[in-house]
Amino acid sequence: MTVIWFAYFALYLIALSPSLLYAKILTKQGKIEKRNALVRKHAKKLIRRISRLAGVTFDIQGLENVPKDRNVVYIANHQGIFDVIALMMVPPEICGFLAKQELSKIPLAGTWLEYMGCIFVNREKPREAVAALDMAEEKVRNGESFIIFPEGTRSKNGEVGEFKNGAFRVAKNTGVPIVPVALEGTYKAWEEKKRISPAKVKVRVLPPIETEGMTREEYKAIGAKVRELIVNAKPPRED
Repeated sequence: MTVIWFAYFALYLIALSPSLLYAKILTKQGKIEKRNALVRKHAKKLIRRISRLAGVTFDIQGLENVPKDRNVVYIANHQGIFDVIALMMVPPEICGFLAKQELSKIPLAGTWLEYMGCIFVNREKPREAVAALDMAEEKVRNGESFIIFPEGTRSKNGEVGEFKNGAFRVAKNTGVPIVPVALEGTYKAWEEKKRISPAKVKVRVLPPIETEGMTREEYKAIGAKVRELIVNAKPPRED
């Protein structure tokens, strides 16, 4: 199944080459909204197809908590590579996220990720991580939503690690709400067995937390607060 899944993924990206070329033309012409609509359409379709092929199903609750009239920063726990796929089903728009630099070098996929709003980070250089958050902040100021995993890396199991406060800086500095998202079961799709496997993924979208006017004391406590909310909302593991 794993070989079939990756082969399908690669062939699908190749089949989308004409659309990617069109997206590049739209970018050069400055027609960003039209390009984003194109990217959104193809990304949603690809996500549905590769999830179905892998046997991954999603139980999503709390979509009514996603603000309809403003952009947000989504904060989620990080279990595995399918976290991003699960989160792409939450917002109405396509959201960028911090991605390791190696992904930018994957033919075709790297460009699609760039157009989705992703920011590539070299994890070996801490200064670049700070610069990446500055870029994410700029995107949010321009009206885009953004996804951040404050643990910084995948747990590869059902545990929730420490939430780094720096990950919340984007929301605090821009004054947009934080929407916590609790994920469970994504690690079973790949990390648990090191191969593509069927999994039942549960997604719980929690009510937004306002950051405008947040005090220094509130900011210092926000990481622990959001982590607690996610831990309490996360469905129990199904071993």
